[in-house]
Amino acid sequence: MRFSLIIFVATLLSVVVRPEVRASDQRGIDLFRIEVRELLSTHCLDCHGGDAVKGDFDLSTREALLSSGFLGDSSGASHLVQVINHMVVPKMPKDKEKLPPEAIQAITEWIDLGAPYDKPLTEGLKQRIVAASDSHWAFNALERPNLPAVKNEGWVLNPIDRFVLRRLENVGRAPAPQADVHTLFRRMNLDLLGLPPTPESVEAFVGNPDWETLVDDLLASPHYGERYGRHWLDVARFADSSGYSRDYFFPHAARYRDYVIQAMNADKPFNEFVKEQIAGDVLYPADTKADLRRFATGFYTVGAVYPVSANGIQRPDRFEYDRLTDAADVTGEAFLGLSFGCARCHNHKYDPITQRDYFAIQSYFASTRYERMPIEARYQDIAGFTFTNNKLPVLDYLLVHEGSSKDATLFTRGDLESPVGKVGPSLPDYFAESEELVAVEGDYRKRRLELAEWIVSESNPLTARVIANRIWQWHFGKPLVSTPNDFGLQGDKPSDPELLDYLASYLVENGWSLKKLHRHILNSSTYRMGGYHAEQSISGLIDRYPPHRMEAEAIWDSLLVVSGKMNFEMFGPAVFPPIDQDMIDSRRNAFWPVEQEENEWMRRGVYVAVKRSMPFPFFETFNSVNSPDSCGERESTIVSPQALLMMNGEITDQLIKAFQARIMKESEGGRNRMIERAWMHLFGRSPREEERVFTREFLDKGALDTWFHALLNSNEFIYIQ
Repeated sequence: MRFSLIIFVATLLSVVVRPEVRASDQRGIDLFRIEVRELLSTHCLDCHGGDAVKGDFDLSTREALLSSGFLGDSSGASHLVQVINHMVVPKMPKDKEKLPPEAIQAITEWIDLGAPYDKPLTEGLKQRIVAASDSHWAFNALERPNLPAVKNEGWVLNPIDRFVLRRLENVGRAPAPQADVHTLFRRMNLDLLGLPPTPESVEAFVGNPDWETLVDDLLASPHYGERYGRHWLDVARFADSSGYSRDYFFPHAARYRDYVIQAMNADKPFNEFVKEQIAGDVLYPADTKADLRRFATGFYTVGAVYPVSANGIQRPDRFEYDRLTDAADVTGEAFLGLSFGCARCHNHKYDPITQRDYFAIQSYFASTRYERMPIEARYQDIAGFTFTNNKLPVLDYLLVHEGSSKDATLFTRGDLESPVGKVGPSLPDYFAESEELVAVEGDYRKRRLELAEWIVSESNPLTARVIANRIWQWHFGKPLVSTPNDFGLQGDKPSDPELLDYLASYLVENGWSLKKLHRHILNSSTYRMGGYHAEQSISGLIDRYPPHRMEAEAIWDSLLVVSGKMNFEMFGPAVFPPIDQDMIDSRRNAFWPVEQEENEWMRRGVYVAVKRSMPFPFFETFNSVNSPDSCGERESTIVSPQALLMMNGEITDQLIKAFQARIMKESEGGRNRMIERAWMHLFGRSPREEERVFTREFLDKGALDTWFHALLNSNEFIYIQ
């Protein structure tokens, strides 16, 4: 029910100031707590003190209700009672049924008892949200499910297959046959490394296939960290610049990126990975700026926030508000799969998070600040650009502690101009039994560590489920929970809840090792299924491997690898492949320094600069991430500019010519050998007989350049099958 009160005459607005409620008058407070709070929160608060204040009527607090003039000195003189009784217009709830008589009676009695509040309406959760949360699958304790019995025991390689096969057998469907050795070998290479296998590695493996050893070898490759590090950077809303009009460049972002890659390669337990990103400086106070681990907290300094407005005016209050907002939002989405940000202006409409909870989460970060580090010489004087004094706008940040404890400020409806008061750090009431932390001298430095410990604790059922869902998504292209950043009540339910809980339990039981979870998934019959099934697919049912297009960076990497141009150097500052000068000239404060040598920019996509104001065009065309928010799942559009880029782009044309020269050299001019080598490089297999015949007929026309362009534009090259 919503109150949308319209002021018709001044007599309806007489303000009656009532005396304060006596401490001994408990009946009104009890009635408010038991009945009236829920009635007002459910039917009135959204329009009158929650999301907005319509009709100059705010009932979020007792003071606001009294000053509105709608209460009256008794229920008999109360305009509020009149509108809910439909005695005057506008009748409330607006455009809905009249409240039940018992509800109206409760509100009437409460008014006659002095209309007392036990606390503001915006601080508590609605009972319907609490009730829904109590039964919500994602908030239930994580328990390892029993392994289901299946009929086709011969198909089962590990417990994952039991969950998948049980659902297939329930609908009378068989799983797709196992993919052929060439398809599966290429799939595993692209999946774990993001790189196509060499013809030599294909031939060696096909002659003596050993899947378990292959999985171990791929997980041991340093390129695994680059591949899965890039996946995590999507979640971390990573970029090398702040975005917006000034688009400050962040040298520290590369150090955070390198930390992520190293952590993935070292198989750092995911719970430790989480804690280091939230509070690594607290865990390891002896780390210096020379230690890459010191930049784990770069998770919080690569967001789209910066300290000045577009016209260069310093705005410290806005900057502080923006960075704390960014910290709270990304913590919720990345680690917990919860949209904390929806509670910044009012209580969350669906999840058990109050506005006070939101600012209490901000408070964990309020005693930190961004310390500016000296700018490296390479960024200090950039000739040829139109910045002030040719100085590139650079901010090299490190997250450090303030000199004393500070708390976040709660703002009315999240408005920076409407502060209410300070809020100390505490976990959301619904999820934690502990009360607000009591800060004592020296303890404020450990605030973030306490938050991190709770996020990865056994009492928190979300974190393991969220990352297990992400891992499944990164292997199959589709998550079990199709809203990977929203495990709240508005998020989708998992297509197989027991499978998700099994994966999450397996992860925790195996020391939060992501590599062990990878190994478990890849050594299942489920992962090894082919991509074709004789029957039409059913949503949520896993009966085949879902073919999906590679991400922008993997397409880029594949082009560099097959052309023989890839520079496999790891780590270091972001690189800038050449882009059209007209694009640079058309952007304000654009900065895109072209590397002097092509070998310097022909690096893996994870090292290519991510500028929020001017994304690398190749990546942007293939749906790369350039967002100020955590990205749970990339879009995958199919649009004409993608084909045009692959056919006519300057860099792609350069790489296709290099691939052509490579194939001609390796085949020594022999046509059959040329066809064989091209197929092995691009598709990891030999051509089928009909493909050989068609290709020879095509090449008889002499269109060699067109043939190479067509091969590199084929779906099979850019899709994981």
